[in-house]
Amino acid sequence: MNTPATSMTTPSDDQTEGVAANGRPDLQLVPQAGRATPEQLPLALDWEVAPGVPAVPPVPVDLRIVGGELTPEELADLPDPGRWVSQLARAIAEVSVGERPPAQLTRWVSRSELSRLSLRASYVARHPSARAQRGVTRLRTVRAVRICPVAPGIIEASAVLVGTDRAQAIAIRLEATGGRWLATAIDLR
Repeated sequence: MNTPATSMTTPSDDQTEGVAANGRPDLQLVPQAGRATPEQLPLALDWEVAPGVPAVPPVPVDLRIVGGELTPEELADLPDPGRWVSQLARAIAEVSVGERPPAQLTRWVSRSELSRLSLRASYVARHPSARAQRGVTRLRTVRAVRICPVAPGIIEASAVLVGTDRAQAIAIRLEATGGRWLATAIDLR
């Protein structure tokens, strides 16, 4: 069996000078200054999901890192969250209407939430209906408490308070800090 001889031709150096590694003559790799071999650099791509909406959302400015993981011993040393929420909810309700000074809760409520409670108390004090009830203490009873563990050392809770005027709901987020519960978010309804 005779096979015809095939000759393989290799392009000369002058033919491959303008051809890139992928065979396209219009693309060339150019060596960077100070480097012997050419290198492809990453493209700076900024693309949007929709007009005005970036594909990678910006980091929120109010984002904060919650403390590290707690050991089981540290979790066991924390007070019972159910009893703690019932006591704290009543105190928060009293601060929000001006019956208790906010300074009494500085150890157990974050500064931002305490300033919001103080501002709310000043609004309540200026309301015309508050003038008629000045000096009257409304006794509040905690009717129900619900606890929802979110993560180790983080609890979201709600409480219902019943007073002489009306019922009030409070939602509290508690985070374990330094062997105690700290209320970092409070919502009164």
